Amino acid sequence: MACTFIKWRTLSQKLLPAAFASFLLCTLAACSNIPMQQKADQSKNQLDSLLTNAQHIGVPQTQLATIQAQEAQLSQTRAPVALFSNQATIYYHNLDERYQKLAVQVLGLEYQSTQQLEYQASLNLQNMEILLSKRQSQGFSATQNFANQLIYNQKLLAQAKTPRDYLRISSNTQSASQALTLMGPVYDKLANLQQAIGQLASSQLNTNSLALELQNDLTILQQASTPEAYYKLLAIINAQMQETRVLSTQALPFVVSTKLQQLDSNINLAKIYGVEVSAGQQQLQTERADINRARSLHDYLKISSRLDNDLAEFQFPLLRGQAYQMLKQYHQEVKNWGNSHQYQDPYSQQKYRLDYEYDQDGIGAEADAMVRAAQTRDDYEAAIIFLQNTTENLRAMEADYQDGTPANQPHATDKHLISYYRVNGTIVVVSLLEQMMRVYRDGKLLKSIPVTTGQSERPTPPGSWQIFARESPTIFKSSEPKGSAFWYPNTQINYAMGFRDGGYYIHDSSWRNNFGLHTNFPHVDSGGNQDFAYNGSHGCINVSESDAAWIYQNTSYGSAVIIY
Repeated sequence: MACTFIKWRTLSQKLLPAAFASFLLCTLAACSNIPMQQKADQSKNQLDSLLTNAQHIGVPQTQLATIQAQEAQLSQTRAPVALFSNQATIYYHNLDERYQKLAVQVLGLEYQSTQQLEYQASLNLQNMEILLSKRQSQGFSATQNFANQLIYNQKLLAQAKTPRDYLRISSNTQSASQALTLMGPVYDKLANLQQAIGQLASSQLNTNSLALELQNDLTILQQASTPEAYYKLLAIINAQMQETRVLSTQALPFVVSTKLQQLDSNINLAKIYGVEVSAGQQQLQTERADINRARSLHDYLKISSRLDNDLAEFQFPLLRGQAYQMLKQYHQEVKNWGNSHQYQDPYSQQKYRLDYEYDQDGIGAEADAMVRAAQTRDDYEAAIIFLQNTTENLRAMEADYQDGTPANQPHATDKHLISYYRVNGTIVVVSLLEQMMRVYRDGKLLKSIPVTTGQSERPTPPGSWQIFARESPTIFKSSEPKGSAFWYPNTQINYAMGFRDGGYYIHDSSWRNNFGLHTNFPHVDSGGNQDFAYNGSHGCINVSESDAAWIYQNTSYGSAVIIY
């Protein structure tokens, strides 16, 4: 036992100093660096949590990649090992600072990404709204799906908070805008197909199957809401057009004659519009002579192709001439009716034309701008549709002037415009002449509400609109500088329903006591407020608070608003 003990002791005396030194080194280093190491670990965990959250809320991976790479490099480093040295402490301190700086960068990226994507989503939504408005003004019927999408995305934008929210809105609106862009070519091709089928039918050919296919195309069009659906429909229509071309060869002589008559009709119409037609008349004579000499199918095909080009080339100047002619006639009608139908201010004796909302201070200026800015066929077609709609509203006002029906009862002009614009559900109709709002649902009058609309310097825009914003309560802030005649202080509004871009709302007006007939002209308000209640509004439709609450409760996003 003694010998064994002596051997163990001798061995331990040799090994103990080295083991003890190593143990002491580790212990000292660990003890001195544990708090700093824990702090660095906490900062790394916080960074990981922020990165995970940033990915979750939709910050693009391309923006986070640099930070993730830097974190990976930091994770691969190791603390130095040195006895009685603060190098490890310094290492963990620096590591902690680096993790914290990266965390700050993640937060900055979240903010920057959110701002950038919010701005892009707003631009995409605005582009969709412009395209939709253009298609609606062109009279395209397949726009309801897109109108619903617009309202839905406007609500999403109002509620959006994260990059993922804004990316979703951008994706939705970009897809819808692409589909709306394709809508024009689809309608053009459908119109060409319908015309070709009509020509074939006039040639005594059996077109029943083609007509059935066309009807099916129109059904698909009403349901289509994505670019993919429009591309698929274009492919179907192209195949059907090829089918009509095959049948057309059997009816080419008649088709050519029909096209010649169309060219002749367009030239005569262009004369009425004041368009130069000498070149068109010369081409018409040439085509007539060639038709008389035609003997073969090849001859007719060549003439038919030339006539297609003649008609296409003539279409643009014809549309331009029509737009300018309609604009001239519109302004003349506004002037003539307004000069013979005026309101005289009993205090100042100043006279105001009753249709001032339609002149150059009102919607007439927009008509001028649309026609003068038009550059393409689509532009002129949109301007013509806009003029047709605006003229329809003007004539409804003129008819309303002759209608002796009490203002709080259903009006024939209301029903006519509801049918003209093909709207349904809850419909808000505003008569500018009577300063009366009438709210209909499924053809029945729900309520009549006296209103005050825009004064002559800031008229309420006539037209067919939709409620796209609902705010309760909100603060209205003037866009005019203080000192301007149209400036007003920040004002609380309890119920506001936006019906057109540019700040046009139906809302309560606590500063007014009086609403109804002639309150859009200078008057004395019984409430005594002559600073803001003595005249019409700045373009909004003012109602009492109780009426505003009722309108807010009985309308929704997408409710139609017709003003005439």
